[in-house]
Amino acid sequence: MPAEPADLHPRRWRALPVLLIGSFLSFLDVFIVNIALPAMRDDLSASSAQLQLVVAGYGVGFAVSLITGGRLGDIYGRKRVFLWGLSSFTLASVLCGLAVNAEMLVIMRVPQAVAAAMLTPQVLAIIRVEFAAHERAVAVGLYGTSMGFASIVAQLVGGSLVTLDLFGLSWRLIFLVNVPIGLLALFLATRMLRESRSRGHVTLDLPGAGLVSLALLLLIYPLVEGREAGWPDWAFAMMGAAIAAFFAFIAYERWVVRRGHTPLIALHLFRVPTIAFGLLTSVIFFSGLAAFFVVLTVTFQAGFGYSAFSTGLLFLPFAIGFSAASALSGRVAPLIRRRTISVGALLMGLALLGFVTMITITRGQFLIDANDRPLLVGLFLVYGLGQGLAQPAFIHLVTSGVGVTEADAGAAAGLFLTTAQSSLALGVAAIGDVFFSWLGPAPLPLDYVRALSAALICNLGLQILTFLLVLLLPWVSRWQERIADPENDGIQGAARISRS
Repeated sequence: MPAEPADLHPRRWRALPVLLIGSFLSFLDVFIVNIALPAMRDDLSASSAQLQLVVAGYGVGFAVSLITGGRLGDIYGRKRVFLWGLSSFTLASVLCGLAVNAEMLVIMRVPQAVAAAMLTPQVLAIIRVEFAAHERAVAVGLYGTSMGFASIVAQLVGGSLVTLDLFGLSWRLIFLVNVPIGLLALFLATRMLRESRSRGHVTLDLPGAGLVSLALLLLIYPLVEGREAGWPDWAFAMMGAAIAAFFAFIAYERWVVRRGHTPLIALHLFRVPTIAFGLLTSVIFFSGLAAFFVVLTVTFQAGFGYSAFSTGLLFLPFAIGFSAASALSGRVAPLIRRRTISVGALLMGLALLGFVTMITITRGQFLIDANDRPLLVGLFLVYGLGQGLAQPAFIHLVTSGVGVTEADAGAAAGLFLTTAQSSLALGVAAIGDVFFSWLGPAPLPLDYVRALSAALICNLGLQILTFLLVLLLPWVSRWQERIADPENDGIQGAARISRS
């Protein structure tokens, strides 16, 4: 229920930066870990599969906990859960930084992600209840800016910390740097935030969260470990069990709805064509995003000897382009309307085509020749601009587009975030498999070039498919409008969907 002016927090604008520190930290650890992967491999003797799990484990933990994290805030109080999440995130960061082997690091990335999923939903929820309607656009815009700022800081600060190797801590500093920031945010949050919770009846669906977590684990783990193990029978058995677990999850969610409780995922939203279409296209679009930086980071540092700082500088144009396009997407989208995703995917596809073409022509010299640096920077910038345009448009399509009612907006947002984060983790596993399978056991620089080309071609295929699918969006929207017509009795329930 929107807050009335008399109910608004009088110190809400001073409290907002404290909230944004929390969201900044959770997004920072999505970006910054990529820069340190080669250092982790060398220090911990980590396998390529373990490096993939360091990234994918965070994505899975974050994805499956987001909706539950939001519900915990509704039930127990958003300030309280924000503080729980922030303190748990800080502690998990310490344990990640003190990991004595790759196994411990992979394991500790999961509770770190769960903690991030506890605090991140509270940021948007508190903005919704503490700010007036005309103020929320600015507050949410600053929330988006914190994500872009996190990507920039990750490249510069992350690369610097690993390269400087202060006190011999190397990659550990990218986790330990969270500690002073987290403690400062905890100190300020206890004083600046005020408590709020949902007035309605909200229940937790912990068995549902457990089932979907099991399904994702059964799918992603064999994709990552199966290649190094020679694709044994257990890998295929686990993937088959993952399908069964997903069906069990759907059946359980239906049972939860019949009992009158709150399901983890609102399955009825899949009957809305625009939401179903948006989620399907989101899976394809997001699957390549995290993998893009994983394979490039390993190639630059392990293949061509770049330092972590130099790699961060190369990625900086992407971060700048992504931040700029995200900040301007609200103004650009009304001008090009439904073509926003298409334009974004097209820009990303052109950049990927440029990468693949130049890598093939120059046999990888394009990546290390200083004379080609302006072109390399330009390709990263174009890729960032494309992602910065398309990503907010996907969020709008699923959470605020045709067929999404006011009552379903929150559930659609949770469903979108879970889908996007799961796709990021799945992409790291699948495209990472392609990349590392091309490398072989003792790779030479030319092997890295071939492996990178293969991985980027996979990414290019995903963006081409995204572009082609989005061309169908006007047809899907017209279909949505037809079934939303109250005179149409063909689809039960869909006739109540708003035209807005």
